[in-house]
Amino acid sequence: MNTIMARAIEQIKDKIARESLKPGDKLPTLNQLAIEIGVSRTVIREAVISLSSDGLLESRHGVGVFVRDRSASPPLPNFSDAVLEPLSKFKASFMDLLELRLAFEVHAAGLAASRHSWGQESSIWDAANRFEKALDNDEELDEWDVAFHRAIAEATNNSAFIEFFNLMSTHMMPRPAFSRALNPTLITPEYIQQTVHEHRAICEAISAGDASQAQEAMRAHLQRSHQRYRSVQENKNPYNTAPVRD
Repeated sequence: MNTIMARAIEQIKDKIARESLKPGDKLPTLNQLAIEIGVSRTVIREAVISLSSDGLLESRHGVGVFVRDRSASPPLPNFSDAVLEPLSKFKASFMDLLELRLAFEVHAAGLAASRHSWGQESSIWDAANRFEKALDNDEELDEWDVAFHRAIAEATNNSAFIEFFNLMSTHMMPRPAFSRALNPTLITPEYIQQTVHEHRAICEAISAGDASQAQEAMRAHLQRSHQRYRSVQENKNPYNTAPVRD
C-alpha cells in the first residue's frame, strides 16, 4: 500500500476515535474528508473502500459513508458480492494478472468511448493531466495513474466493471509502480513521458467516441508494460524487483 493511502486510512481511523463516532454515525463527504486530510478525492475513495473491506465503514449508495457496527451480523451478500469476493483472494502471478488486466481494460476503454458522459470524459482528462504535472513525484504518479484507469472504468457506466476495478485494482496495479528507487533502470524520464503520450492517446480516442481506437490505444499501453516486465523477469535484474506497469 502506498504511503499516501496508508496515511489517509490512519487519519480516518483517528478521526473516528478522536470524535468518538459510534456505529451508524455518518462521516463527512469524500470531498470534505479529502480537504480535511489534505489528499485527493481519489485517495479518500480508495481508503474508504479499504476500510469498508475491513468492516470499519459502510458505504450506502447515494446516502454516504457510515461507521459500521462490527458486532452486528454481516449483511447478506448480493449476487455481485458473492461472485467477486473470491477474486480478492487471487494467488495468481503478476504476469497472469497483467494478462487479466489487459483483457479487462481494453474492453473497458471501448465501452468508455461509446458510453461516457461529459463529466466522465472530463475526469479522465483531469487524471491524465495531473499525472503529467506530477513527473517529479513518484507517489503522485502512482496516485494519478490509478485515478486515470479508475475514471475509464467508471466511464463504462457498467456497475460490474466499476465494482471489479475497485476490488481488483490493488492486485492488478500493485504499487509503488513508478518508484525510481526500486526500478532505476526502467522508471526513467523517457519511460514516464511515454506513459504520458499513451494516456493522451487513450483520452483522445475516448473523447472522439472511437471505441476501436480506444481499445487499440489501451492495448498498446498495457502491452508495453507486459513486455517490459517480462524482460525484467527474463534478465533477472536484481535492481528491478518491483512489479512494473504503465
